[in-house]
Amino acid sequence: SDPLDWHGDHIHTNYRGLYTSLVLAGYYMEVLGTPYTCMDASKYGTLMVVDPEEEFFTEEIIKLEQDVTNGLSVIMIADWFNSQVMEKVKFYDENTRQWWMPDTGGANIPAINSVLAPWDIAFSTGVWEGEISWGEGKATYYASGSSILRFPESGLLVRSQLNDQVQEMVNGATESEDGVPVLGLYQTRRGEAAGRIAVYGDSNCLDDSHMQKDCYWLISDILEYTVNSNIMPVFIQNKGEPIINLETGPMPVRPDSSRLYIHSKVLASPLTLKQRNLPKCHRLEWSIPRPINSTAPVGSSLHAILASPRANQPIVPLVRRPHANHVERFARVPKPVSPLTLTPTAHFASLHSIISAILLVAIVVLCLYLLESIYRRGLKSIAGVIRGSVGTIYRSPWIRQTYRALSQKLRRTDRLNLPNNT
Repeated sequence: SDPLDWHGDHIHTNYRGLYTSLVLAGYYMEVLGTPYTCMDASKYGTLMVVDPEEEFFTEEIIKLEQDVTNGLSVIMIADWFNSQVMEKVKFYDENTRQWWMPDTGGANIPAINSVLAPWDIAFSTGVWEGEISWGEGKATYYASGSSILRFPESGLLVRSQLNDQVQEMVNGATESEDGVPVLGLYQTRRGEAAGRIAVYGDSNCLDDSHMQKDCYWLISDILEYTVNSNIMPVFIQNKGEPIINLETGPMPVRPDSSRLYIHSKVLASPLTLKQRNLPKCHRLEWSIPRPINSTAPVGSSLHAILASPRANQPIVPLVRRPHANHVERFARVPKPVSPLTLTPTAHFASLHSIISAILLVAIVVLCLYLLESIYRRGLKSIAGVIRGSVGTIYRSPWIRQTYRALSQKLRRTDRLNLPNNT
């Protein structure tokens, strides 16, 4: 269902079942998205490398050797690698009108062997298939996996009877062989707190795209060994003989026709295996927390005080500004306050102030006008001043009629020299 590995071999895609089973078992998993040189191995118990197809930087291999010496355990899950089989599985693509040949096998066994070389562990070019049953409830299917070529004699090796797929694909004959080494457990001896190494030759039982029968129980038992140094009874009961020198064959080599360097982030040249520059490690710089609340100590009679960190500086909001590289960042900038941005209460207060100012100006202008009229006309009575000013300012018929009636009454009052009883 996934012949070209479009799912990417990730715990959120075709390895989701493995991730779920380990989380339910109580393990915490992280995906390493940086080179091994950027990993702080002291914070982890086991490094699990499943079906790697990429090369390893020389600095990564040295770093992993040091980490294992300091206590890190490693689980290496491989897959098949054989130049003859790679030649057999090539096909002609009608879309590109080219022959497609794998740039590496199911896993990059030469690269894996480079990582395991310090402990004299290596996988072979054999491709094996068959049912594995190591007891009740301890069964799985070994689908086109590698066998172990070299392993320390002090380690624990588990063997099984499997079919040789290389002979079947190349010669068309089915051959079965007993005692094929498929699993190895090894306690390194290079330090008092040295880590442990576990290797297994097939990853199809963990891949949801190619799985016929899962082997989650096997990974759980291997983790029990790498994390707690407990060898499960299923491994002891099926323990095989150690590998002797007569069994060892030629080491797997990278094919000359491989174009892995085109897609690789490590290789820069196809022939000399020249490597690219090691990527730099990203360092996270955490900001210093600055609390803005200041409260009284416990037991104090003082009330809690809510204050800003600096009395002379206002607390400005956190706003978003787009950068030129389309990456949004956050910065503290003061928010501009417009004079028109007011609440309804503030609107009424502002309007009231404006009206009061206008009325005050009108009263002052009227007073000045009256004083000017008294000075220019030289009127002897206040009534004359009012008559002159009102007659000048107001021109409506109703005002004039009212003004005439008021004037007649004022004249009558002046002649009689009586109090104003109107």
